[in-house]
Amino acid sequence: MSCALMSVTTLGSAFTLSLFLCENFGHAEEWCVSGADIPNAGVLERPFTVAPATNGNQIIVSVRVQIVATHPWVGDLSARLIHPSGVTILLLDRPGIPSQGYPGPWGCGGDGLDLWLSDDGTLAAESSCPFGQNPVLAGTLRPSSPLSALVGLAPQGNWKLIIQDAVIGDSGILTRACVEIMTASDCNQNGISDSIDIASGTSLDINSNGVPDECGCIADIEPNGNIDGADLSRMLSRWGRCDACSEDLTGDGNVAADDLAVLIAQWGVCSQQ
Repeated sequence: MSCALMSVTTLGSAFTLSLFLCENFGHAEEWCVSGADIPNAGVLERPFTVAPATNGNQIIVSVRVQIVATHPWVGDLSARLIHPSGVTILLLDRPGIPSQGYPGPWGCGGDGLDLWLSDDGTLAAESSCPFGQNPVLAGTLRPSSPLSALVGLAPQGNWKLIIQDAVIGDSGILTRACVEIMTASDCNQNGISDSIDIASGTSLDINSNGVPDECGCIADIEPNGNIDGADLSRMLSRWGRCDACSEDLTGDGNVAADDLAVLIAQWGVCSQQ
């Protein structure tokens, strides 16, 4: 999968929203926050709000989280991402406990984080603690619980990113944290992206416009919100060979029985979504 950065908008001094277009999925929004202290044995909470989509019903298809921070003992840290519905993803849970890379029961004793937490990570952040590396957690690593639990949920609402220092003695600085939320259209609101519905055969896309047919009114040839006698009359008047005409619902260059079957299947009131 590839994504292209389309625009960047700064929202005040605390947040940055980056917009991407991604092949076969839709687009991604990257919400970032920077410049906050991680208090000694305390909690840092960073909320952000995702506005409702303006291009129809959208669902989450993937999420990944970037954390860049300094802390002299990252085994003290845990991190959570909370969806507006309350679904909580445990991103980090005191890495290195039980001991990984450093002796003793206190977790990963390395300094610093510069990583993306993603389900695509080869190694788990919990068990990655290479001795002598700085930052000790770097690259793309798997979170403690899968971010896929967010797939199919609506993205809009108030999110929270929470970082906690569980042990007295050290504090840190969050340099940057980003939550990349990739969304796709779900016009029939079944919790599955339209592209997957079409590819799996769950939904038809006779006119190959990328929109499930149940979400459109392709048989409303006389566009009045109803599939009725007027549409049938138009279709019968163009029966036979017909290149690039609206009566050819299946797009095969002929107005024939297959087009009539589509029209009959959509007969009645038709609401364009």
